[in-house]
Amino acid sequence: MFHIEKTITLEDYLAFNEYHLIHSKQGKKALLMFKILTPFLSFLAILVFWIAEADIDLIIALIISLSIVSIIMSFYSKKIWLKAIKNNIKKLEKDGRLPFEKVSTFILNDDCIIEKGAKTQTSIQYDAIEKIVCSDQAIYVYFSAIQAFVIPFRSFESDEHKNDFLVFLEEKSTKSLM
Repeated sequence: MFHIEKTITLEDYLAFNEYHLIHSKQGKKALLMFKILTPFLSFLAILVFWIAEADIDLIIALIISLSIVSIIMSFYSKKIWLKAIKNNIKKLEKDGRLPFEKVSTFILNDDCIIEKGAKTQTSIQYDAIEKIVCSDQAIYVYFSAIQAFVIPFRSFESDEHKNDFLVFLEEKSTKSLM
């Protein structure tokens, strides 16, 4: 049985969202669509001007400008998405509606995992765990495609405590660490 007192910061939650965007199937697909969408829409705009028989100088200027925008969007799409996520989370924080409790107790007992906060309590069975991920800053215990318990490394007393926690979690959930 494990009891872990954890504090989640805004940076921890942003790191989780960044990890999820970059490594999840849904996140990769969204980034790819974002990279493809700008050049596609640019091509459609140029096609509309071409069909409308616009002035050739206007079409050339449009081709040049939209090509530059498309290239920039392709190279910076990940940064743009991460900035949008950060802005959305900061807006949620400003409105007092963050999707996590800053301080909670994370309990692994023989039957299930329980996360208790001041306002919420979440309980899941070990067989509901979809995957266990160890990033460079935290452990993410996914219990759905987009939801996970975030356990920062600083919540553990030592590396040995963290390793014991991971071994216990892998045994109970029958999921291997990713």
